[in-house]
Amino acid sequence: MPIPSYPEFFNDVFGPIMQPGSSSHTAGPCRIGLLTRSLLGEELRSIHVLLDADGSFAGTFGIMAEDRGMIAGALGLQPDDERLFNAFVLADQAGVDYHFEFGELTESRHPNAIKFTLTGVSDRAVTLVADSTGGGIIETRLMDGYPLRTKGDSYVLLVFDPENALSLSAFEAAVADLPGTVELGAGAVDGRGTMHWVRLAERPDLTALQEALPGYRIALLDPILPVLDRPGRKPQLFDTMIRWREIAAERGLSLAETAIQYEMDASGWSREQVVACMRMTERAMYRQTHAIYEEPVVLPITPFRRNTTAEWAQHVASPRHLTDGVTAQTLKWAHGAGAGIPGVPVVAGPMGAGGGYIYAALWAVKEAHGFSDDDLLRGLFIAAGIGAIAYTRTAPTGEITGCSGETGICGAMAAAAIAEMAGGTPEQVENAASLLLQAMIGIPCDPIAGGAGQPCRSRVLVATCMAHIFADLALAGRDAVLPLHEVIDVLDQVGRSLPPGLLCTGRAGVAVTPTAQRKAVEFREWFDMTVREGLSRPPGNLI
Repeated sequence: MPIPSYPEFFNDVFGPIMQPGSSSHTAGPCRIGLLTRSLLGEELRSIHVLLDADGSFAGTFGIMAEDRGMIAGALGLQPDDERLFNAFVLADQAGVDYHFEFGELTESRHPNAIKFTLTGVSDRAVTLVADSTGGGIIETRLMDGYPLRTKGDSYVLLVFDPENALSLSAFEAAVADLPGTVELGAGAVDGRGTMHWVRLAERPDLTALQEALPGYRIALLDPILPVLDRPGRKPQLFDTMIRWREIAAERGLSLAETAIQYEMDASGWSREQVVACMRMTERAMYRQTHAIYEEPVVLPITPFRRNTTAEWAQHVASPRHLTDGVTAQTLKWAHGAGAGIPGVPVVAGPMGAGGGYIYAALWAVKEAHGFSDDDLLRGLFIAAGIGAIAYTRTAPTGEITGCSGETGICGAMAAAAIAEMAGGTPEQVENAASLLLQAMIGIPCDPIAGGAGQPCRSRVLVATCMAHIFADLALAGRDAVLPLHEVIDVLDQVGRSLPPGLLCTGRAGVAVTPTAQRKAVEFREWFDMTVREGLSRPPGNLI
């Protein structure tokens, strides 16, 4: 039996690296579209997307580039492809029809469920039902009506047997020699036969398989995640920070080295590969936060989106500014992290630009105190370990646990990382994360359409700018009382108790104040004219 899936650093915590937008509303839908395109296996003629009228997408549709992400994925584009924002134009140019329908999606009750139906040039139609579960991660539910749960961390070979003519032993014999087999199984549907499947760490030879299984339809789903599941994967090294600290002490390792070992166990990569991937991720975070200041990029400005980066820079240069030191610099780099410039990819964390916001806090401390690049890298591994614990114990996404699950976890990751960079003990590192997260429990997710990023922007700036303060409190000896995992568990319980309207639907909280409702109407009128009618193609996450 394969080891049960568990969160790792580059699939779940710091990922995906994507075009600006929402990880759950832009990247996740794009990835689901990509999987459906693999299932189709031929040139595309039409796209139909069914979304639940009571789900999260209905409340924000279009303003987080959900629509363009879905079409882009079905066209074969990855979430980091700048052409994502021109998906409608690309579909029109390719002669591909597309249609969105809001109704009752009975196959899944997840708020971010999507049902794709793609029709190819041969008139073959395929369907895929999947959930965008947060952070760009997805989970499939039905493939052409057959049950299959997978997240895109493997090649998935599908063999369709509508007449139940293929025995399990015959299927196993046909795939016995495939390299990198992780798991196999089958899903049956009354009156429709069976779909056999096998998850693989390596791409199989489809021509040879078709020869071994003549007369059966075969499809191959390509992986959509950078780290693939594999045979012999080791069990999860830790799921609490207490256990993380214990393992570090038992092995005589630092917390950062223990985190690297966690990722080596999860990915099967060497230490050199793990460190190289984190350095690559760090470079992407640097560009995300610094591009607006160092490159000749164009910041998209709309009637609902101002140049807050320039406004902040002008204010800091004036004698009227009040914020100094690390906090002022954190705000500077956080403005860069959230600039949303098409062509400048962002690193998602528990939210769309979350990796960049975490990095903003770390970079400001690095600058102020002269920490080294290695200190910064250690901090990122600590942040990744905190994120892995959070993804193990909760769903850090606004649709499930509110803004606490997104901005709160980002803040905890940053606080722990800063405490590590400053030479804190393992206990102080945990205290920093716990102290900050305790302050962030119970915050809803209630975005305002046309609200210049409010209230989301306020909340992520609180978490980002308080990270060094809570790290300092921990370094001064402040006891968080509660271990981090207990705080995460409470965050999960409270978040899941919030009414559905407060979980990223735009149907409650500040989103239904009179001003927010007026803004939403004005925004929708502008959006329908500019985006729907093709006069312009603004970037994602326009709220």
